[in-house]
Amino acid sequence: MADPQNQTSGHDAAELRGRTEPWTATDLFALTVALGVGLWYRLRELSAEGFGDDEVHKWLASGRYLHGDFSGDDVEHPMLMKVLITAVRWFGEPRGWAPELITRLPNAAFGGVSILVVALLGRRLFGRAVGVYAALFAAVSTTFIGYQRVAKEDTLLGLFLMLLCWCLAEAKAAADDARTSEQRRWELWGAASLAGMLASKYFPWLALAAPIFVFSVRKQSMFRVPGKRWAQLIGLAFVLWIAVNWSPFLPSTWVYAKSYTTGQQTVHGSLYFMGRIYHNLVEYGWNGTPPWFYAVFTAVKLTPPVFLLAMAGLVIALAQRKPAHKLLFAWMGVWFFVHSLSGSKWGRFYTSVLPAFLILGAYTIAWVQQVLMTRAPKVALFVPFVTLLVLWHDTEVTKAHFPHARLYISALGGGDKNVDWFFPHCDDFDAGFREAMEYIAQHAEPGAEVSTEIDWPAELYAKEFHRADLKQTLMRRGRTCRAGTVCYVVTQRGRRYFLNEDALANLAKKEPWHVEQLLGQDVVKVYRLPPGESPFADENVPH
Repeated sequence: MADPQNQTSGHDAAELRGRTEPWTATDLFALTVALGVGLWYRLRELSAEGFGDDEVHKWLASGRYLHGDFSGDDVEHPMLMKVLITAVRWFGEPRGWAPELITRLPNAAFGGVSILVVALLGRRLFGRAVGVYAALFAAVSTTFIGYQRVAKEDTLLGLFLMLLCWCLAEAKAAADDARTSEQRRWELWGAASLAGMLASKYFPWLALAAPIFVFSVRKQSMFRVPGKRWAQLIGLAFVLWIAVNWSPFLPSTWVYAKSYTTGQQTVHGSLYFMGRIYHNLVEYGWNGTPPWFYAVFTAVKLTPPVFLLAMAGLVIALAQRKPAHKLLFAWMGVWFFVHSLSGSKWGRFYTSVLPAFLILGAYTIAWVQQVLMTRAPKVALFVPFVTLLVLWHDTEVTKAHFPHARLYISALGGGDKNVDWFFPHCDDFDAGFREAMEYIAQHAEPGAEVSTEIDWPAELYAKEFHRADLKQTLMRRGRTCRAGTVCYVVTQRGRRYFLNEDALANLAKKEPWHVEQLLGQDVVKVYRLPPGESPFADENVPH
C-alpha cells in the first residue's frame, strides 16, 4: 500500500495514488500567466456582439429575479446562472454597464476559473507538467474562449463536471492510501459538485460518469462506494441542489414544463449542419442531427496542433488504460454516447467536454518528453519549445478572430471560408443582428414591419433604438409581411430552417437592402419588401 505521505510524480500520477506534487515557483508563474491571458480574452469587449436569442431570455429573467419573480419563460433551465446574472445586474446596471456585458460576465469569469480547475485536474491525473500545459491550452483555446463568452449554462456545467472528476480522482487516491477521512471528504465535495452541475443545467446523465469510473477501477484499486454511501451522497446533492434551485417546485414551472416538453415552446426545431438542414429535436434520435456532429466539431473547432496532440493522447490512454485514463473515458464516453444519440445538438454543449481534449493534448507532450528523457535527453530539451509554438499558434488564431472567436474553422475543415457550412447557427450566435436592427431603426418608415427569426431580440433592440413603433413578426407562412406596410425581412446566415428555406431561396434572388459582416463575411441581410409582397414566392398577401 502506498505511503500516505507519498507524493506522485508525473511518471506514476496516472495510477491515481498518493498526493499530488506541489506546484513549483515556475508552475505558479505559468499558471498566473495562463489565468491572466485567459481572463483577458474572456472578459474584454463582452458587449461587442449583440444578444443571441437565448441570451435575451436570461436578461429578461434576471429582471424578474430582481423583483422576486422566479416564474416566466426560461424555467426549463436551472436558476444558478440567472441568479449570478441578477447579482451582476444589481451591481452593474446602476453604473451604466451594457446589458450584454452584465449577462455574459458570470460565464466569462467562471470561464477563467475553469482554467485553474483544468490545471488541478490535469495535475491529479498525470502530474504537474500536464496541469500546467493543459491550463495554458485552455487559456488561449479559441473555441473554449468563444463559447465561454456567451450566456449559456454550458460553461458552469463544464466547470462543475471537471470538479466532480477531480473529486473522484482524489477520493480514489485517498482510498488506496488508506486515508479514509480524506476519501469521505472528497466524496462530499463530489456530491456538492454534482449539485452544482444540476443547478447549472438539467443534464443528469453526465453524473453516470461517477459510478462508471468507480466500477471501472475496482480491479486496480481499493476504492469502493457502498450502496448506502451512494444514497447518502445523492441525498446531499439533492438537498444542495434544492437550496440553489427551487424553481422546479413552483406550480408555474409545472405549467410551463408541460408546454415545453410537448413542443409548444419550439420555434424552429431544425438545424443547418454541413450543407443540410436536419430536424434538431431530442425525439428524432438517429434521424435528427447526425451522430457525427460532435466528432466533426472536434476535428474542425480545435486547432490542428491541439487536435493531433489530443488524438495521440487518446491513443496512448487506450493502450495503457490506467485509472486516470479510465476517468477520462468515463467522462468522455458518457458525454459522447448520450449527445451523439440525441437528435438535438448544439455547438455550445461541447464546452463541457472540450477540457478533456486539452488535458489529453497536454498529456501527449508530457509523455513524449518523458520518453525522450530516457532515450534522447538532448532532444527532450526541445519539447518545451515545441509546446510554445503550439501556444503561439493558438494565441495568433484567437487574436485573429477576437472578439468573434466562435467563427474559427481549422485548416482541417477548410479554414474560415467554411464557417457558413459547418455550424453557422452555433458559431454566429446571432452576432450582427443588433447592428442590423440599429440600421433598420435609423432608416425604416414609421410603423414598418420587421420580420425575423428571433422576434424577442428584435423587439428588445427596436425599443433600445427608440423604435417601439416597429411591428415584429416571425418569418412564417401566413404571418410575415401582412401588416400592409413596408416590410423589412432580416435573414441570418446561421438561421436556415425547414420553415424558412423557401423564403431564403426566394430572397437570395433579390438585392439586399442592407448587409452586416463579421470577419469579412455576410452574416445578416435585410430585404426591404413593399406592401403586399411576401418573402415566400408562392404566397399571396391580402391587401
